[in-house]
Amino acid sequence: MLISMETVTINAEKWNELLLKIDRIIAFVEQLAERLPADDNTWLNDKEVCDYLKISSRTLQRLRKKGDISFSTIAKKHFYKASEIKELMEKKSVKSNKEQLEALRNLHRKRFLS
Repeated sequence: MLISMETVTINAEKWNELLLKIDRIIAFVEQLAERLPADDNTWLNDKEVCDYLKISSRTLQRLRKKGDISFSTIAKKHFYKASEIKELMEKKSVKSNKEQLEALRNLHRKRFLS
């Protein structure tokens, strides 16, 4: 398998803008995690799930129909376990960690700020 590497050069200002955007994404994801109940056995209604995920009720309906999220129905109302929502978020997330992001920042500092 042949792997080629391409070097991309951007100016320091654009790099700093990118780092700021990454930091905002991290903060947003951390905020989402804080808004869900700590107890994974808590049941949430449609509105709570839509608010948390910032999706429409139609999108939530699609997730149910596709089987991406499990739910219970009582008196024509849908309820979702907080653990299921967390599982969905984890399944759909792009994997990264703080160490990788810090390594990226350090590389930037080493190249552009020294």
